[in-house]
Amino acid sequence: MVYKGVVKKEKINAVIRTAGEKIEGTIYKLPQNRLLDMLNHGSDTFIPVSGARVFCVNSGQLMYEAEFMAVNKNHVVNIADNTNGAAASATA
Repeated sequence: MVYKGVVKKEKINAVIRTAGEKIEGTIYKLPQNRLLDMLNHGSDTFIPVSGARVFCVNSGQLMYEAEFMAVNKNHVVNIADNTNGAAASATA
């Protein structure tokens, strides 16, 4: 049997703040959900981020880049949708 179900998700250019890093990258969410829903609901412990760029919060210096990284929700201080250059944010 072939699985044909497709879950449509929205592509979000996000900025994620942890205690010591700022992470810029692409995340995907369900159209009916807000970023805050992604943090507070669901059983997933990690937020998958593609095209991640990790910066030091204090210096602003790029520390490293990764094609993919998983960010633990417990370490997220703030997450913002930067798709249109706006900073509509959600705080955990």
